[in-house]
Amino acid sequence: MLNKGVKIAAICAILTAVILLCGCSTFSVKAPAGMYISTGDYVPEVKTLGILQTSKSVFALFFIYDMNAVRKDLYEQLIDKAKAVGADGVTNIQFYWKVSSFSYLTLFIASGIFDFYMEGVAIREK
Repeated sequence: MLNKGVKIAAICAILTAVILLCGCSTFSVKAPAGMYISTGDYVPEVKTLGILQTSKSVFALFFIYDMNAVRKDLYEQLIDKAKAVGADGVTNIQFYWKVSSFSYLTLFIASGIFDFYMEGVAIREK
């Protein structure tokens, strides 16, 4: 029979493997043909149409969520907003997040609510 220390080590190893494997995902967003999408700075010889912003709140049980899925959703929302204003692209895209003020209400069940934001500058070729 295995001693108690070996059992605890095996359980910790299994839990670590599960957590690490849950974090694996892919991030793939296809920009529409002819649309310029960049996290880079200002592009010369374009007209800026304004700043586009989008946000999403995520409930994370045990503080586990798929960051790539969140970013993909935000990119797709940003692209849709750019198409809606007639933009040819979006530059200077920034992604940031913060803990929602509602998270304090969910801490007793080991979870959190996070607010994610993405913004960029809509551009049109002159």
